Amino acid sequence: MVDVLSTRLQEVYANWESRTDVIREQEDNPTRLSLDGLRRAGLQSQRRRIQSREQTRRVRDRALFKIKETELFVPPVPKVTPFLYQCCQTCTPTSRGTFASTATKQHQTSGRNILLVEPGGGLLSKIFYHFSFVYNAKTFDYPRITHTVMSDERLKDAIKLTAKETAKNEGIPEEEAVFQAEKRAQTILSRMESKLSNTFLRITGWLLFKLLPYFIKSVIVQDSQIEMIQKASERGVPLVFLPLHRSHLDYTIISFILLCNNVRNVLIAAGDNLNMPFFGRILSGLGAFYIKRRIDPVQGRKDILYRATLHTYVMEALRAGHNIEFFIEGGRTRTGKPCMPKGGILSIVVDAYIDGTIEDALLVPVAINYERLVDGNFVREQLGQPKKMETLGTTLRAIWSTLRGSYGIIKVDICEPFSLREVLKSIELQQSRNMINKPVEKCLKSTMSTSSLYGTDVVDDEHRLIVDCLGRHVIYDCANSTPIMSTNVVAFLLLNKFRDGCTLDRLIEAFDTLRHELDWAQKDVAFFGETIDIINHALEILGPGLVKQQRQEITQKVEGQAVKKEVVIAIQPVSILPNVIELAYYSNSMMIHYVMDSIVISALYAERKAQINDPQAMAQNEVIIFQHVLIEKAVELCDILKNEFIFYKPCQEIENVILAAIDRLIYMGLLSTNEESYLEEELWSKRYARNFDDSSDEEYAVKNASKKTEYKVNLDADSLDRIEFLHTILRPLIDTYTFSAFTLRKLVGRSLLEKDIIQEILGEIKTNIDLGVVSYGESLSVEPIKNSLKFFEKRKYIECHPEENARIYYLCDEYDNDDATNRIYESIEIYKWTKRVN
Repeated sequence: MVDVLSTRLQEVYANWESRTDVIREQEDNPTRLSLDGLRRAGLQSQRRRIQSREQTRRVRDRALFKIKETELFVPPVPKVTPFLYQCCQTCTPTSRGTFASTATKQHQTSGRNILLVEPGGGLLSKIFYHFSFVYNAKTFDYPRITHTVMSDERLKDAIKLTAKETAKNEGIPEEEAVFQAEKRAQTILSRMESKLSNTFLRITGWLLFKLLPYFIKSVIVQDSQIEMIQKASERGVPLVFLPLHRSHLDYTIISFILLCNNVRNVLIAAGDNLNMPFFGRILSGLGAFYIKRRIDPVQGRKDILYRATLHTYVMEALRAGHNIEFFIEGGRTRTGKPCMPKGGILSIVVDAYIDGTIEDALLVPVAINYERLVDGNFVREQLGQPKKMETLGTTLRAIWSTLRGSYGIIKVDICEPFSLREVLKSIELQQSRNMINKPVEKCLKSTMSTSSLYGTDVVDDEHRLIVDCLGRHVIYDCANSTPIMSTNVVAFLLLNKFRDGCTLDRLIEAFDTLRHELDWAQKDVAFFGETIDIINHALEILGPGLVKQQRQEITQKVEGQAVKKEVVIAIQPVSILPNVIELAYYSNSMMIHYVMDSIVISALYAERKAQINDPQAMAQNEVIIFQHVLIEKAVELCDILKNEFIFYKPCQEIENVILAAIDRLIYMGLLSTNEESYLEEELWSKRYARNFDDSSDEEYAVKNASKKTEYKVNLDADSLDRIEFLHTILRPLIDTYTFSAFTLRKLVGRSLLEKDIIQEILGEIKTNIDLGVVSYGESLSVEPIKNSLKFFEKRKYIECHPEENARIYYLCDEYDNDDATNRIYESIEIYKWTKRVN
């Protein structure tokens, strides 16, 4: 081994010696190193790499005889820069790096607080520097498009169709029906349209400079990301901002950033519940255009005229050169996890490119995170109570309450923009390849059905698949680029590792470990400094309503004699209802980074439940599982929870993502590869095949190898603690789905309204929480219950019948009996770890 490494180092040094014309910049020491110095530096670097791979090398020590032909195993981690999430190499290779230069990516800072403004040169500018700053902001032309919308042929066709239907149903002359339809279209447009103005932007910018510091310490954004957006705005095509939606402050912050950095502002899709007196006018002046929450007033009957007006408005806005912003999740997340994408407005943007309205657009995923949510919490809604509609009075009270609070910092991450044209072509190519392997699937085409001109309803299967793939990709990118706050990490550790409480010292140790893992995975960690200061800050922001702190006196003993009394700080999460639901909101922001590891661990337990619960097998450390069995069980669990998470990009294969998670577990020492049954040449061939991409030979080799590869579960105390920790991450969701399945027995021989079956499930979970059967209060949540019903409907366990504004659920004939519903329950309950986790 030493000889091999020496040979490699000598080759590297020879290359260095032959390239003496290369100039290396060194900030600390401008003197160029000698050849001996380079060799010493190279040896030191190599030693550090060897030490960091010590554990991995032990796993693969049998493969060292082929070290010259294959590289040392490196644990697969996301190759993402800490402060710039680049667009997909597979789907958008041309866009990748176009707006973010290599120099920009290498010279990152900790971010800039946009609330801080340098005073100007003059006396008045120094006194009124905020006013001077917004007054001197660059102005843009924001054309009104009302006339072009009303004269569009698409809308005229919708008016005629609506008038014809009205004349037939109401028995009035068609001319009168056309007049009514035109008048309604004008009314819809007047309520919908944005009145974006430079004046409103400047006034609001000045107000934000004055008000935000009262409750927000800083709004952090990377200069390199701003430069990237400025460069993209010079391309001459619309920018489409696609942020995840956490707070009503999201769109204000994005507009504020664009104003402060002289980037053309956006038209923002907003719910019509925000179109209230006074504030509705302000938001409209800031770019909001209002969309009804329920587009069709009667379920099952499409409001063609409203859809056509909305569709035409967005298309004409893009044609006029406006930048657009909309929340691809639809509404704000109620759980802290990203929601599944809604395809409405995204389908219009895709339409605009396909029919030639725009030559291209740049899609810009945006992730915003808050140390503490300004909007309060969503506990009432998660407990099944109806949402309170926004009114002028409640808005004023909320603003006053917010100004008196302390919410820490806000961090904004802007992902690398990518071309809509390029990503659509990539999706089409991927689907074409899939059609070769799966002829039953239909290939995507760059043609649109004319029936889509009546609004946001996507009726063409090809178009729907395009929009769905694109939406899921954006959500995945946003979720993985979301800044991680100190409150997220503390809540995550307290709920999943120290639910019964811990000392401050133990929390600091676990925090440091998790922080190291996040840094290693190159995630955007939005905090720095001493760990104890970070934790104390997070505990202060979360407050005593979510985390309790108290001093405790402990006695240390040596050989049975008391020798010392010590005072420690004990920290415990408030794990009772309803507080734990709010704490889980902050914890859930971390789930996306560990969910695949948790999936594999839960699948492992489901498949080897009997062995893990067998004391003899545990004592002998003989829990073994085949690779293909583990993958199949993990895929099944991913399918169950597919409405909760986007586990992988549409251009990836779920099996490869699961294999990457298994490799991480091997690197952590939780699993080890049992390769004794392989011949040496088979081992070498299997590793060598991993160096190739897009190879049918590799695919065959992987499938063959998965049937022979075995994994051994390491059952020492440390490994079991880590395994329990990873399983606990998904346990509340598994509990929710389990009791949703258990409640299906109440549908045997009957039907229930959606709201009634949700209340039945909530009641069942609440009863079991009170009895101590369910240990996780955050399982009592409406969102995962609704998602579980979607899963049951997709699996054809239940059917849903829409009736006016209600949805009625009943069991399919095959499952309309107690035995069938019990089998559904058992298929989910098997994933619950019951040995060491309550």
